[in-house]
Amino acid sequence: MKTTKKFPLYAIIPTLLLLLTQIIIYYGSQLINKHLPAYDLTIKGFDDRVPIVPFFVVFYLLSMPWWYIVPFIVAKVSKQHFWNWFLAFVICYWVCGIIYIVFPTTITRPSIENTTIFHRLINVVYQNDTPERAINLFPSTHCFISWICYLGVRGKTEIPKWYRLFSLVFSICIALSTQLIKQHYIVDLISGILLAELVYFLVKKYDLGNRLVNKIISKKGGAASDY
Repeated sequence: MKTTKKFPLYAIIPTLLLLLTQIIIYYGSQLINKHLPAYDLTIKGFDDRVPIVPFFVVFYLLSMPWWYIVPFIVAKVSKQHFWNWFLAFVICYWVCGIIYIVFPTTITRPSIENTTIFHRLINVVYQNDTPERAINLFPSTHCFISWICYLGVRGKTEIPKWYRLFSLVFSICIALSTQLIKQHYIVDLISGILLAELVYFLVKKYDLGNRLVNKIISKKGGAASDY
């Protein structure tokens, strides 16, 4: 696959694979654990004091299109960096999927009146995200995905400084939104970020993404930098 300075075409298929992985984990884990008991990880005295801030639903909803723009930005750094980042992303997804099956968690959502457009949007989120029983919360996929999107550009001078700062602030706002619209508990947020940091660190340290790609394409006589 060839890339261009303006648009890294080689990132198209990996991005589609990320979307497919999300669909498999989201719906597959629900099919498996829908009849299993779910655990409540509420921290008394903290989670019950977190207020609802309706406006933050905007960050929650905007996160999803952002997630699938980011791969093309990360791909501009270098192919070596991209493949490590991509593998870390996929590993985090599957770690979450396994945890959702063996240790499903739930949250008690509040009843919210449709007094403003933001309240209405929160109810739309509730109705479309496992309305019968909120489940698959620990670790938070919203938090791990948003944080790994930031990790992909953190410290990368190939990416404009303004975007790196935006990525940090936006990922923090998304993490906060999971709390402020009552979609997750604080342990979900923390575990999601820690998962992203740990997996990204290990994959990057051992160059696992490039080693895997090189192994897959070795029969073609290429290298990860060529794809």
